[in-house]
Amino acid sequence: MSKKDRLKKEKARQTERERLDELEEQREREEAKFKESRAAKKMRRAAKRGYPNALMVLFTLLMLASFGYSGFFYGGIMIVGQFTGAAEVMPAHTGLMMLIADALMLTGIVLSFARKYIVQGVFTLGGSGLYLFAAHRVIADIQDRLEKYYVEPELQTMDKTYMKYCYPIIGVTVFGAVILAVALTAYIRKKRRLKREKDNAPVRSIVE
Repeated sequence: MSKKDRLKKEKARQTERERLDELEEQREREEAKFKESRAAKKMRRAAKRGYPNALMVLFTLLMLASFGYSGFFYGGIMIVGQFTGAAEVMPAHTGLMMLIADALMLTGIVLSFARKYIVQGVFTLGGSGLYLFAAHRVIADIQDRLEKYYVEPELQTMDKTYMKYCYPIIGVTVFGAVILAVALTAYIRKKRRLKREKDNAPVRSIVE
């Protein structure tokens, strides 16, 4: 084999090695890109399941605690009292309003645990608003009676006692509103991001 042929053969081997090295480097880049994509996806999923959702669960639990204390326990006592006739002095239909309000709030709390955060706002805010309206009627009636009639000294702060029973339901309003606001903000950001991605997407050729 002549020197010229040997040089050509060596040149071909060198070119082949360079081509193989290039392919290997390209493969490594593709693998790194794929791994990075998978890692980013895992991080997004973890973020979705993690801190923001933990806050939502915390707010829902606080909402449930407010409902349990004021709406379910003390509200239940007043509802039963009016329907059984034991609470004759309560304004008319107050027990029914509280019953409807409790049902709405409970539905909203269940929806919040099911991650239907926007829909829960309709039920929790509507229910707590109705409950507070009914509670205000009860407390206003008590205050009116305290002004008109003589009562024992230990009963002269009855209106304030009932405020402590009924007004903690404000917690349902506050936490329900916070959950709704966070969910709406996340929804709007998602829509804007999708719109940006759609607007910035490359235009496909008419030939393709």
